[in-house]
Amino acid sequence: MRTIPPEYRAHHEVVVSDAMTVDFEDRDDPRLGRLHPVYATYWMTKHMELVSRKIILPFLEQGEEGIGHEVSVTHRASALPGMRLILTARFLGCEENHVWAACRAVNELGDVVGTGTTTQVIMPHERLDQGFERLSRRWAAHLAAARPRRSEQT
Repeated sequence: MRTIPPEYRAHHEVVVSDAMTVDFEDRDDPRLGRLHPVYATYWMTKHMELVSRKIILPFLEQGEEGIGHEVSVTHRASALPGMRLILTARFLGCEENHVWAACRAVNELGDVVGTGTTTQVIMPHERLDQGFERLSRRWAAHLAAARPRRSEQT
């Protein structure tokens, strides 16, 4: 990876939609269904990971890829559907193949909706693909072992 300049920043804009509000999708328990009509922490986490990825993209070398490793988010204020949010990631530093960024989400009223940090790990794309292939083979073997055999079905 090429050197990322100190204090390098990336931005991402999003308009909060109804789909981005708090809904734990459990229809059996009303306490875990659609709860609050505001921007959900899990959506903010996704958006902070997205804006942090924009930090590394211009600096990846041929054959390199980044993968999320850690996200820490603090939800500080609400944002309603229809509100525009600006998410900013600021490069904090890197050590070996780990890249850290500080994140902020601010609504169009100027409220800091959230703050956080992310860590991404940079590695050869080929290594990531090999890891995904190994996991796919393990998963397929697990599913095959869990399937009832013909003799067990009769």
